[in-house]
Amino acid sequence: MSSRVSGPRLAWAFVRHRQSQTFTLFLLGFVLASMTLGLAAVRSSAEHAIVDSLRADLGGRAYALQTGNPAAITTLRGLSDVFGVQDEQGQLTADGLTGPVVVRAIGQPSLELGLLTDGTQPRQVGDVLLSELTAKSLSIALGDPVRIRAGDLATEGRVVGFSVDSADEYASTAVVLVDGHSAQFRPTRWLSDTDFYQQQGLRLPLDRRVATYQSVDVLLEAAAQNRPQFLSALRFVPAGAGILLGILFLAACTVFARGWKTDVDALLAAGMAPARAWSRILRIVTGIALCGQIAGAVAACLLVWLFRSPVSGWLDQHWTGIAIPWREPVLLIALTIVVSRLAIPATRLVQRLTKRTTASSARHRLLPAIMVAAGAVGVALWIVGIRHMLQPNGDSDHAAILAPIGALAVAAAIPYVVAPLLSLGTPAASGALVRYLANSLRPIASVTAVVVVATSTWAATTTYDANAGEAASSPLQPAGSFVISEIPDTAVAGLRRLYADHGGTQVVTFQIPDETAARLRVTSPALVTCMAQKKGLSPDQLPDSCYPRDAAAPINIVMLGAPGSPQRADPHLLSQGKVGLMLFTGADGTASRLADTNAAADPMLGGNVPGLVVAPDSNVAREFKLRPGGTSEVVLVDFTELTPQAQFLVRSGVLRLAPGATTADGTDPTAYDRLRSVANTVGFLGAAAALLFVLLGGGALVVAHSVTRQSLIDLGSRSGPRRRLASRWIALLVISSAAALALAILTAAGAGRRTGPSYGILWLLPGSFAVAAAFVVAVAFLRVPPTARE
Repeated sequence: MSSRVSGPRLAWAFVRHRQSQTFTLFLLGFVLASMTLGLAAVRSSAEHAIVDSLRADLGGRAYALQTGNPAAITTLRGLSDVFGVQDEQGQLTADGLTGPVVVRAIGQPSLELGLLTDGTQPRQVGDVLLSELTAKSLSIALGDPVRIRAGDLATEGRVVGFSVDSADEYASTAVVLVDGHSAQFRPTRWLSDTDFYQQQGLRLPLDRRVATYQSVDVLLEAAAQNRPQFLSALRFVPAGAGILLGILFLAACTVFARGWKTDVDALLAAGMAPARAWSRILRIVTGIALCGQIAGAVAACLLVWLFRSPVSGWLDQHWTGIAIPWREPVLLIALTIVVSRLAIPATRLVQRLTKRTTASSARHRLLPAIMVAAGAVGVALWIVGIRHMLQPNGDSDHAAILAPIGALAVAAAIPYVVAPLLSLGTPAASGALVRYLANSLRPIASVTAVVVVATSTWAATTTYDANAGEAASSPLQPAGSFVISEIPDTAVAGLRRLYADHGGTQVVTFQIPDETAARLRVTSPALVTCMAQKKGLSPDQLPDSCYPRDAAAPINIVMLGAPGSPQRADPHLLSQGKVGLMLFTGADGTASRLADTNAAADPMLGGNVPGLVVAPDSNVAREFKLRPGGTSEVVLVDFTELTPQAQFLVRSGVLRLAPGATTADGTDPTAYDRLRSVANTVGFLGAAAALLFVLLGGGALVVAHSVTRQSLIDLGSRSGPRRRLASRWIALLVISSAAALALAILTAAGAGRRTGPSYGILWLLPGSFAVAAAFVVAVAFLRVPPTARE
């Protein structure tokens, strides 16, 4: 008879018979998929927009180079597969109206920049690809004549196409095709599909760092990591929504599973095997949920696509399409299958827990074994996590999260391991009483230990990370700054305008000298003395005692400042108003000349910033023939005072203006202070929670054990034995809290391997307060109670 019950007929019968359940499961699947995939599609589209914008501005090429060296520029102009781009702030005029634009001049029509939305790319000299924003603000249509001026570049042409910047809705750009051989065309960056280092004429400039280049893949990776604030905030929202709705789905399945037993009984009566009957029902339930998810996913993606303009505009972007993620749908399908399969075991577990039978005492006997087993698993997880933490870059390894998870499991199990040991060495009657009292205290001690481990580990780790980050980065450059090194001099003006447009005010520029023939370095006078005494040695062969201890860069570069400016140096390199100089002309690492010079202390210098700044017309510059090499180092001093969105746009602009430049962030002291404040807050909250758990839980047990306490007094037990009994009882709390505290600092310290910066002292508060509260409970236990029933 069971063969007559086909799958489609059974599914249809289930839908008709369980209409409310079908609607609920379909709706949960629909909401689960639409919320999760909708948010994931928004996040994925925004991330792709950032990458697509940079890729379009780099013409889809594989490598980008920048240089200010005349010889390198001459070589680049002679290469057929290399394309130059002049990127400069300028003005566009049309029909008497003028507006500011970023002018990107190209010399070859085969180089296509920007995301085209209408018209064509520039094909003839004078053709202009204009951003839609500029075209709308100046009422420009396709075919309209325009005049463009940017620095020495002045040209007339006509608009042949419109473009958008997918990452910046307010970007105003004009791509114009000019004569590539014109003297007015001075590219600021060069693009190619061929590795620049493979060009024989470019190897020497690249080796001497007068030209720098970067793979576009590396730049795209940097662009993907440069997330604006809204993307960082949205990163875990889809997962959170999925987990929340997954819990609701499991709860619904658990409730509905009681009714499904009736359907299974009917199938059993029809001759179907029990396992097959349950499998059929669960397949139908899973299918209903998956149909809801498919509908929800399609609806969410369709809505995001239809409303991509307002959604991307709300994010200050301009999407031409959407990016549908693949990871979230796969995880949703897996989650649905697992949850539906867990519905039956969860229902049976609930039924067992709700039964008031003799199984209650059996569960009490089973619980310690379960907790001890969980503790053993926690030890294994903790060891695996610690091993990953101790590896290079282990803190960023996802497996390192196993350490705190394992620590929590171990902390929860500690009281169940310690409790049986408290009765050792006592008479049988006393041992039974100790075990009876300790069993009632185990849940409180377990919860307290978990609170201590969680809050102490968080407080110690956060304080350590804040101190380590501040110690590692604060000497390298001014706090809160952003340093761009090896940026072409021709791009500095554009960077200044970009920074000013987004609210930046403090910009310091140093010119990097041409080091083709020789390299001048600054150090301390003591190191120069060591070099003079031990001739023929390179600096890395000198003992540590020769080096200045507090300098972030003991041997630093010398750069050029403004004409007529005084000489300034890293204070950590100064000794009696002098710094040491070393001139390197060969490749063996030995200095060909040693000298010193006077300088004034400048706390801004050192680390990522030059160690000595001299004027181009100074004696040092003339004596050592320091001349500008065509690149500069720019320090955006008040970078962290900009809004998060402005910081994102400035970083994005740097990737376009100077793709070969290197960047470095300075310390934001307010950020590290904020981290320490959070750690302190967590420490105080953990201490308060531990104190309340112990006082309230322990106090309740003291009251509950009033008859036991009174019986001990009535039986003539002296104060000494009662104190020993109380000490054994309360030792469960003291040992658990102390062990949890030790486990917390071991976890935060990577089993003692993370040394150096301080962990603070507030991580001690949760465990200390728990121990102090335990002694208060012990004193209350020893007090003579009023007559009471237990």
